[in-house]
Amino acid sequence: MSEILSESIEYIEQSKVGLLITVGEDSSPYIRSIGAFSNDGANIYFETKRESNKVRHIKQNPVVTFYFQNEGQAYNTFKSVAVTGEASEVLDGVEFDNAVEGISKRYPIIKDQISKGEFKDSSIYRVKAKFVKLADYTRNPKEIKEII
Repeated sequence: MSEILSESIEYIEQSKVGLLITVGEDSSPYIRSIGAFSNDGANIYFETKRESNKVRHIKQNPVVTFYFQNEGQAYNTFKSVAVTGEASEVLDGVEFDNAVEGISKRYPIIKDQISKGEFKDSSIYRVKAKFVKLADYTRNPKEIKEII
């Protein structure tokens, strides 16, 4: 694994919130804050309601971007990470269990919802990373893209 990819994954893991960017039926971008997420390397898992607009957008166009930018950064040390890939629902099995376990670290209520059978209206999605872009103002060039 490259240094850029390792640094990007570390940045994702320390982030509290990610921004999910989808494209709507009207071809406009839509951005949503997501706190219920986890990662497996550069792949991102997140929880959402089955009937949400983001799910409709993903069904129409599964290519999405997850953007991470920590608050309060000085300009000369600014960093952010964008992960672009294809989103798909994770239905069950080991991958589902691992995603729930990871998301539970940020969003503990998810395990409780599943154990009580209250997860029927929700889904887990995976963004399978195709490329990762690291913006790092301490480096030159400032944006570095890693194809996965």
